[in-house]
Amino acid sequence: MLFSSFTLLAAFHIAVLNAQATTEEKTETALQPIDKPAGLPNVEWGILKIDPASRENLCQRQIAYCSNNCGGPSEAPKNFCNATTMAWGCGCSRKTPDFTPFLWPVVQAECSGKAQECQMICNTDKIHPSTCAATCNAYYQCGTDKAPQSYLQTQNPSDSPSYNGPPKSINTNPNGSGGVASNTTQSSDANLIQIKPLYYFITFTSAAFFNW
Repeated sequence: MLFSSFTLLAAFHIAVLNAQATTEEKTETALQPIDKPAGLPNVEWGILKIDPASRENLCQRQIAYCSNNCGGPSEAPKNFCNATTMAWGCGCSRKTPDFTPFLWPVVQAECSGKAQECQMICNTDKIHPSTCAATCNAYYQCGTDKAPQSYLQTQNPSDSPSYNGPPKSINTNPNGSGGVASNTTQSSDANLIQIKPLYYFITFTSAAFFNW
């Protein structure tokens, strides 16, 4: 009995360490945007320029995307998209949302809109239009890990997102510990918190057997 108890404790300890390693790995797989290149046009386009009907449709896709990743609507207790502000959030009850950050529908739509606006500005460049266009393509690599960081993700539906650059309250670590990756970090921490009580119970049980 004593051997079995210690074996169970060792196995569970390894599982906890693996969970922590997975958490660290997932928080490292966020966006890696490039710095703004010289000559990049000043793009002031914001996602709210999308018409209301299209924003509603985009939010429906965003919510479905989160739900599918979590394993169904009942597994996604935090799943919202505010079509008025385009603030969004996703959190699963049994796992960490693990879709690639730059592929979320709202994130892609924001990047694509800014990329198109950048190209439109270049069309008015009478001196170096091709160079301007190449600069836009180099910066707005939508759908890749080099896409510009999005800051539309919020904690609550009523929170105001940031449309141009990070808000002051968000960590701007280029590895993505803020912005799109924030739900990933919080969900992983929550999973580890749920594991701890069982870990302590097994530790106490092992000590009791040892003393017995």
